[in-house]
Amino acid sequence: MTQILNSLVVAKGLDTQHALEDIMVNNLEGYVFSFLTHPIERLTEIDRDPDLIFIDGKGGLTGDDIQRIVRLFPRKTYVVLDDNPGMKRRVYLNMGIDEVMSLSDLQSELGKHLLEKLLVLKELAAAEARIEQGEERFRGIIEHSNDILVLLDAAGIILYTSPAFTRQLDYEIWEVMGQPFFSFLHASDKVEFEDQFRWLATHHSGEDATPTSFKFWHKRGVWLDFEASGSNLLRNVTVQAVVLHMRDVTAHKQAEHELAEYRKRLEVLVEERTQEAAAANRRADAVIAASPDALIAIDENGIISFASRHYYSLYPHSAKLLQPGVHVMDAFEVVTHEVGLEKGEPRYEDMKEWWKNPKGSKEYKMHNGTWVRMQARRIPATNGIVISTTNITDYKRQQALLAAQTAELGVALAKEKAVVEQQKTFVSMVSHEFRTPLTIIDGNAQIIHKRGDTIGKEALEKRTATIRAAVDRLVRLIETILSAHMMESGRLELQRGACDLSHIIREAVNDQQDISPGHVIRFEARNVPKVMFLDDKVIRQMMTNLLSNAVKYSPGAERVEVTAFVEGNYVFIEVQDHGIGIPADEVEKVFEKYFRAKTSAGIPGSGLGLSLVKQFVALHGGEVTLRSKEGVGTVVTVRLPLDSH
Repeated sequence: MTQILNSLVVAKGLDTQHALEDIMVNNLEGYVFSFLTHPIERLTEIDRDPDLIFIDGKGGLTGDDIQRIVRLFPRKTYVVLDDNPGMKRRVYLNMGIDEVMSLSDLQSELGKHLLEKLLVLKELAAAEARIEQGEERFRGIIEHSNDILVLLDAAGIILYTSPAFTRQLDYEIWEVMGQPFFSFLHASDKVEFEDQFRWLATHHSGEDATPTSFKFWHKRGVWLDFEASGSNLLRNVTVQAVVLHMRDVTAHKQAEHELAEYRKRLEVLVEERTQEAAAANRRADAVIAASPDALIAIDENGIISFASRHYYSLYPHSAKLLQPGVHVMDAFEVVTHEVGLEKGEPRYEDMKEWWKNPKGSKEYKMHNGTWVRMQARRIPATNGIVISTTNITDYKRQQALLAAQTAELGVALAKEKAVVEQQKTFVSMVSHEFRTPLTIIDGNAQIIHKRGDTIGKEALEKRTATIRAAVDRLVRLIETILSAHMMESGRLELQRGACDLSHIIREAVNDQQDISPGHVIRFEARNVPKVMFLDDKVIRQMMTNLLSNAVKYSPGAERVEVTAFVEGNYVFIEVQDHGIGIPADEVEKVFEKYFRAKTSAGIPGSGLGLSLVKQFVALHGGEVTLRSKEGVGTVVTVRLPLDSH
């Protein structure tokens, strides 16, 4: 196969180039010769890489000139053309010149052999450069990898540690070289690891051990958690050792611990989430696992120079293309097809731009839900790039779980805060509700006491009626609070019995009329059964609350209508007032505990009445609804099933 031989002639004219062209064409076969002549002053303008460099010694070149040429074109084959070198020959050779000869020497048979020797030197230099470049590339991969590489002999003695060992554990190489690897392990892990190591060291060469975990002693005096896998290469002529790959998983262990602690705090605040949090904890513990990084190296032109076997596991159908010599963008097209990423998708274009010029890190979610993080590191010595791919699915899951649980905690705390505020408001209202009737009772009692002998009958009856109304108000408030407490604690049970619903309603109407002489309360019953099985005390309390509200919230409208009638399989009770009404945006909240509408400002009340009504009705298997218009009035409708057994 014909080869192109690029030659640079350092001379002031073309005579030397022409002579060399004639000599080399006649003496060498199988080459196409390309010559370029430049004077020493213009060597920096050359844009091609020469194989042979001929230096014309007749041009008055100095030793500094020779050294400059060697620096500009390192690792080349150099020939000084000098008809009478004399003592300068040794000086030239000491400067790195490969041969010193004259043009006449090159034309001889000896010259032919010298030329062949120069070509052999050129090939040897090129081969050495390629070997050195390969070694530098793999050395870069080892030095920049986050994993620790340790070589052990058959007895477990440390023969070599990668730079990551020093970076992560602070030991200098001389401190651990020749030491037993087992001496750095925690006592609880040492026996099991030694057994696994002996099994690996005594089995067939090239066999891998099951990944294991252990605690390793850091130089600063702490135990770190590591996961490791080993390969038996004792019979490998080059390695002759057991190769151990180690990865620091202390952060993962700490994250698991912190996650468990955080769940405990959540369980205290949000008790109903205990079982779900425990299940999530077990699921998280089952899926959290660190897997080795997948490494791929590309040169400055984007050509793959190395791909670890983990890449083949990650993309099994594309493994054949993930080989040295393939352009990374060609591999990208095949891999994206394997993972279901089609051209035109935004994610496809985003990833394509990143792989064209890998920089920093990139996170990506695959079609099967797996998250990976890709990190690119440039190797200054070769200008190549090493890209590591890490499975971060567990990290993403933990992140989402913490975010969800934090949001739930915020909701629970907000609800708790709202309940506390409602209770404060309730206590304030109840305190006021108790003080008002007690003040009325005390004031009228003092007047009767002081003026008992002189006060007239009509005034006395008025004072006693006022006291009775205040006492009734206190009794109702106490009954409301007790009923609310019994409902909340679950101790209120219906005592059903045969009763006359119309009679119960009429008694409640009469009682309310007695203490509300300023209102006219009308009651009408249509076809209501004489006998229904209800808890008469609960129904009476329900009606008392409804009538009290109707009177209380219609201070300027005297009429209150109460109607009971049968429709279908239900008996309906409607209580209608023509009072202040309720704003439309608050109607849905009126049955909530402690809630009071804006229109009730300045009117006594606990905020428990309608809440209890709803619960009383529900205990009887019924429903309660409310219609209201601000400034017009309110209608409360209770529906009870006729079959109330």
